[in-house]
Amino acid sequence: MAALVLEKSSGQGLARAPACTQLTPKASGDPRETEKPRMSFFAVPMEMRGSFLVLLLRECFRDLGWLATVHNISGEVGLLVTSIVPQTPFFWAMVVTETLHQNMQALFSALAEAEEQQPYLHDSAVRRGTRCLAEYHLGDYGRAWNRCWVLDRVDSWAVVMFIDFGRSATVPVQSLRSLDSDSFWTIPPLTQPFMLEKNVLSSYKVIHRILKGKITGALNLERLE
Repeated sequence: MAALVLEKSSGQGLARAPACTQLTPKASGDPRETEKPRMSFFAVPMEMRGSFLVLLLRECFRDLGWLATVHNISGEVGLLVTSIVPQTPFFWAMVVTETLHQNMQALFSALAEAEEQQPYLHDSAVRRGTRCLAEYHLGDYGRAWNRCWVLDRVDSWAVVMFIDFGRSATVPVQSLRSLDSDSFWTIPPLTQPFMLEKNVLSSYKVIHRILKGKITGALNLERLE
């Protein structure tokens, strides 16, 4: 996961409250005294942890090379936000580059062409770790079929991770289509996890908008609970 110093957003949705609170007067005692700043610690969401990402890459892509690639990203960037964890600094975003544009065009075109030819999965085939295709809601852009990975199953429902958007959803088992051919899994995940250094994300309105800032390096906060 990379840390981002935010410069600006193309839209609204960012809270002004920093992760480290400002100095505030004590409730009693000398009014000139102030409390020490209190740091707000956030546990890293499970789906953003390195162990989870390694498992996802092994089972879906059979390749861990993507991790090295994302760790090398640095400097000024534009990030297209795809998912957030509200009231925390964690979010998923696509790094806006020409390579991203090419990968999106290639992947979404291939999925659109193949969607109707992909059979719906048999009930017995839907289990933890299954690579498949499910409809993803793109807000004002409508719905589209996208790659996903089954995280769990409860009766006739499956919990899936849309790996190109960093978002989980619970969908009916019978709504999932097969997508097990390796040809659909050569393009690495389009999105990756980030953490703001000073702000928290408070509104879903920031999704599908571009944040601009500077990546300051990789983080290792997985021990925080």
